[in-house]
Amino acid sequence: MKKLLLVLSSVALLSMQASAADLLGSMKKATSKVEETQTKVNETKASAKDAVSSPEQAALGLVKAKLKTGSTKEQVRKELGEPVDVSNGGESEVWFYDVSAVNASLGEKAAIAEAVGVKVPGADKRVAISFKSDKVHNIKVAGE
Repeated sequence: MKKLLLVLSSVALLSMQASAADLLGSMKKATSKVEETQTKVNETKASAKDAVSSPEQAALGLVKAKLKTGSTKEQVRKELGEPVDVSNGGESEVWFYDVSAVNASLGEKAAIAEAVGVKVPGADKRVAISFKSDKVHNIKVAGE
């Protein structure tokens, strides 16, 4: 009987060790996934911070969300209205929109700030939309 108890105890102990090893492996995988997810979260936070850190980049993001490469001039007019300036150069045409006109909340903030004598950085910049033929070719902040 003692031998049977000893054998059963040994089997149980070996089984527990195998389960512990499986559990340890699962915990390592889970830890790796958590670290990978945390890295992605940090990268996303950094990108979001960069995107809204400047008014012109925020406006550029808004324009890019509304328009895609290949949008027509008609679609651009529908989304953004008439450009404040147009430049024709060879095969391409560039339309300019004030950052404050594209980003309504920035425009409001800039107007309030201006009323009290404070200049909002980037509010006087422009978004440039380049066309080839009748289609959007490129969207960027003018001067970059």
